[in-house]
Amino acid sequence: MFKKEIISLLSKEINLKPEQIENLIETPPNPEMGDYAFPCFALSKKLKKSPDKIAEKLFKKLKPTKEIEQIKPIGPYLNFFINKKELAKQIIKINANFGKTNLGKGKKIAIDFSAPNIGKPMHIGHIRSTIIGDSLMRTYNFLGYNPIGINYLGDVGLHIGKLIVAYELWLNKKNLKKNPVNELLNLYVKFNAKEKTNPKLTEQAKEKLKKFELGDLKTEKIWENIRKVSAESFNKIYEMLNINFHETIGQSQFSDKGKQIVINALEQKIAKREPDQAVYVLLDGKKKFILRSNQTASYITQDLGAAVSRFKKYKFDKMIYVTDFRQKQHFDSLFSLLKAMKYDFADKLVHLTFGAVKFGKEIMATRKGQIILLQDVLNKTIEKARKEIKKRKTKGDKTKVGIGAIKYIILKNEPAKDVQFSWEQALSFEGNTGPYLQYSYARASSIIKKAKKTKAKISNHLTKEEIALIKKISLFPEIVERAGKLMNPSLIANYSHELAQTFNEFYHSNKVIGNKNQTFRLKLVQAFRTCLKNSLYLLGIEVMEEM
Repeated sequence: MFKKEIISLLSKEINLKPEQIENLIETPPNPEMGDYAFPCFALSKKLKKSPDKIAEKLFKKLKPTKEIEQIKPIGPYLNFFINKKELAKQIIKINANFGKTNLGKGKKIAIDFSAPNIGKPMHIGHIRSTIIGDSLMRTYNFLGYNPIGINYLGDVGLHIGKLIVAYELWLNKKNLKKNPVNELLNLYVKFNAKEKTNPKLTEQAKEKLKKFELGDLKTEKIWENIRKVSAESFNKIYEMLNINFHETIGQSQFSDKGKQIVINALEQKIAKREPDQAVYVLLDGKKKFILRSNQTASYITQDLGAAVSRFKKYKFDKMIYVTDFRQKQHFDSLFSLLKAMKYDFADKLVHLTFGAVKFGKEIMATRKGQIILLQDVLNKTIEKARKEIKKRKTKGDKTKVGIGAIKYIILKNEPAKDVQFSWEQALSFEGNTGPYLQYSYARASSIIKKAKKTKAKISNHLTKEEIALIKKISLFPEIVERAGKLMNPSLIANYSHELAQTFNEFYHSNKVIGNKNQTFRLKLVQAFRTCLKNSLYLLGIEVMEEM
């Protein structure tokens, strides 16, 4: 919180922008050296002086303030000591809005996330896009932006053509009624097995896809049945995860719009036709096809239509596509195509990639039928949470613990890195896990519940654990801003763990109830609860008063 005061002081004396100064400020390895340090190396070349002399010169110019009680040059660094008592006064006054800002006021950020394919069950591969996207939605809303969540369903494409053919040939109506998701998966797996020895099936699937685009009523009816069954299955999972969207729409809705964009590109001579009538655009000397030879839309055709339609509808300042790393080339092409077609908003588009979720030797490949169903993972985690709560003889909501554990193990990893998943690790009440954070909140709640509330008085001699907790809480607004800027919820997740660790160290070393500083320490515990609750909210994790 006082870091901004340091940035303000320095910006008056050095020719650097506030954001440049913020990026340079460091935290000294030893608290005795200060709370923040500004390295003067960056100014040395410009001022033609040694960093040590620059630090000395700045020291003579800068004066302590109410928030910054001491400024001290240490070699090439200018170190700042914050007023701990003044910071403590501010921290114990925080409320439920702590960390919220108007940073994004008036700005819209559209986020395309989750995006399962209809006709297929959601598998564990969908979990990262779904949970990362939701956390970004919460974070941008917290920062004052207007976030728009879009669930872009894969409701057209060759897999749909295959499903429709399989539906007509092999559908078991009893199985469809009993377990529709499983029956559709079985049909898809059966088709992929049989087309290996019967290539005509693939041609039939392509023909069905073309009929669907042309509005064939029989084909549309089958497609509608598949879509309805899939939507019901998806919504059950979204309800369990407490995830909502502003718009849920299929790729098929943008086929015509995409084709019109292709026609415009042809008229402007940006695109060209092959002899077989397929349409392409040259990108870096290579042909990128944007319409098939049979004139049906491909994924890139629909994505072009969707991007243009979304900007027209929402006038977003930024659009984030949250998908796995394997789609990087696709989105690089999409953004390049839009730039080539002179769409100004192309520079507002960002692709946030993420790694895989790994379950040891378990395989995930939908066409082989060997997948880890997301519904099964969630159910199994909740059941394991129930057993863990029972074993520990503690209280707690099994669903909140289980879902929280899943979300945390996903979000604590940087998006670009793979997640090594294990139920034992995810559900542990110790270490860097969701249950540990929820338990820390419940512990703080128990302290508040047992104590009487009185007016807080701050001691002149704060303990090192009190100072550490005060400082850690004060970092929350900065962490949220960084997470939004970098599109990285793992910053908030790992901050939450560090915050809980710092609280537990404070709790073990500083008696709260019955201590002469009880009134202040209770306020500090309450501030911790507020901060951790807000932090976990941004991760989509619910807290409990008792565990």
